[in-house]
Amino acid sequence: MSLGLEVAFLPGFAIARRLDKEGDIKRHLLLTPAFGLLTCLGLAGLCFMLEWSLDTLTAMMIISNIIAFMAIRVELSPIQVTNKIDREPWFWIFTTIACFIAITPLSYMRPMGVDWVGFASLADAASKTGGFSLSHPSIGVWVYPPAFPMLAAWIGGPPHDAVFLLGTLCFVSLLMGIAAVGEKLNCGHWTIMAMLLAPALFAKNLDSGYPTVASQLGLIVILMMFGKKLQWGVIATTALVVAMIHPTGLIYLSTLIVAQIIVSRGEKITITERFQFGILVASILFAIVIISPAFDGKSVFAEYGWQGGVPMAMYAGLLLPLGLWSAWTLRQDRNAMILATWFGLNWALSSIHLFEGLEGFTLLSMISYALYSMSMHAFHIPLAALVGMRLSKIEGGISSDAGRAITIVTLLLCGIAHSALSDLSQHDELHVISNGDEILFDMLNGLPEDSIVYTENEHWGHIYSIPRHIGITSVPTLGILNQEHSIQNAATAAIISDDIPRLEKLGITHAIASPKGVMMQYIQASTHWDKLWTVGGSTVYILENDNMVSQFERIKGENMRPDPWSSLRNRDPFELGNDKLYLTDGSHGFSVNDTNAYQICVMVEFVGDVTAMVNGNRYKGSGWYNSCTYAGHGGFDITIESESEYWINPLGASGRGDALIDETGVRVHWVEIITLALV
Repeated sequence: MSLGLEVAFLPGFAIARRLDKEGDIKRHLLLTPAFGLLTCLGLAGLCFMLEWSLDTLTAMMIISNIIAFMAIRVELSPIQVTNKIDREPWFWIFTTIACFIAITPLSYMRPMGVDWVGFASLADAASKTGGFSLSHPSIGVWVYPPAFPMLAAWIGGPPHDAVFLLGTLCFVSLLMGIAAVGEKLNCGHWTIMAMLLAPALFAKNLDSGYPTVASQLGLIVILMMFGKKLQWGVIATTALVVAMIHPTGLIYLSTLIVAQIIVSRGEKITITERFQFGILVASILFAIVIISPAFDGKSVFAEYGWQGGVPMAMYAGLLLPLGLWSAWTLRQDRNAMILATWFGLNWALSSIHLFEGLEGFTLLSMISYALYSMSMHAFHIPLAALVGMRLSKIEGGISSDAGRAITIVTLLLCGIAHSALSDLSQHDELHVISNGDEILFDMLNGLPEDSIVYTENEHWGHIYSIPRHIGITSVPTLGILNQEHSIQNAATAAIISDDIPRLEKLGITHAIASPKGVMMQYIQASTHWDKLWTVGGSTVYILENDNMVSQFERIKGENMRPDPWSSLRNRDPFELGNDKLYLTDGSHGFSVNDTNAYQICVMVEFVGDVTAMVNGNRYKGSGWYNSCTYAGHGGFDITIESESEYWINPLGASGRGDALIDETGVRVHWVEIITLALV
């Protein structure tokens, strides 16, 4: 990292002083991270669009700091009069709690979810080529809003770390901005407290939906204009920046503006304001025109169904009933009606998912892709602001019975949430990239020049930091992928059919396989691949004969449970099934009757901080292990030494798992019987 994100401070502080003239320095400091990161993201997006280098971005960061310093010191606008703002301790308590919960995932080894793999790949490409070009031997580009990955590339270091840090900081900045907005609306601590009553944006950020969350930083700008005339020049600039982060934020910014116009329809609009509004509309239309060719012919997208139904109720939590109650009781309040109308417009947009599969309507297709998983990010801020306004009007405030009850409930939910999030640091098995995968990714630097590595075209197979001297076969599908040339399908077919001449013609020299996938099974079943490096069940192979053949068998038992990653596999060459044996305690022996076996291996997945003996070898900690023993014992055994513990499994909430309140244990994926090939 050349300068660091501290370059966001001065621009953010200068903007806060200009937009919030009634605030004091504490509120300006709360707004500084949001406005500062918006500035940095806007500059990053601009540099990408103009095809300027990262060095140019550094220069622009320095210039923006100089301008900000001059604006603060010289007072380019009249000296502002600040009011003395008295804040209850609860304001700082809940703001701190919200930010602390937001940064808790930084204690994990890598981000949760799968989207970060794509963002890291974009950041890696931007740092090496200045654009989103695919790596050799593929030819093509990604089309994706550039601001977030470009800024992550500028931060430097391992791309997944930069993406992780930037995404978390954007969310923390958003929460601090919401706290400032709540105070400006005279809600004290209630608005930031209301944010803690729903998992929505917290879950989205945990799921590594970083650009989606970051794009909502622009909402802070608009919300700070409540009670005043809209500044259309500021809005247009914010809209352009947000569009370069993610179209989701632009949609919500637009619905917020429309809500204010609807509620304020009786107010006189000057010619200047009409002109500025025209600039905003033109900017949005320009963004649509630029992006629309990429969606030509694409159908309306609705992977998770209707986002305004059950998913909204689940992710909005207590905010939904409280928000409806707040909207009704505050129906005479202008600002509350703006927020209620904003929520209603977002909810109306969720109905687009009812048109899944409809083709030929580019605008509908664009909106559906932008509103992907909107139940997690569309309703949180409108409802929290609305609920905050209503709770602030409780007679007696936090000292009342209702105030104390809501505060206690919120603190209990925060305690449960933080405990659950902290426990996830002991669950490496939840990550799409395992420890073994990540270690082997780093070891690819040791491969010879011009090596081409086959990688499985799934999340766990995508290498997000590619050494310059090698090629890889697969690239993640993120946003819109315009791929002109790829050898991935041909290489996959050749490995499945064990067509070595075809692999050699394609230039394949190595392969990397994760136990989460299925290509490892095809490779192990062939005599033409030799193990080069193996870590934690993951393996790098070289295309050389090893004279070994593997057969994979399923292990059955009393407690069979679904494999959370099975839905992402479209092949099952050895009919291992989607349900795997799950062990929580005790000793278990399994017979393997194969007199010709050279070696027997068992692939196990430790769920949580588990200690167990497998084939006489002790393993500790979560993640994948492949334990092998020479044949002759007649089988293998597993003894779990640690006590089973209960934990909150997020996969149970997402539908990929079968239990929300889960137990730690050992998942047995397969037994591999290795024999010498007959010559």
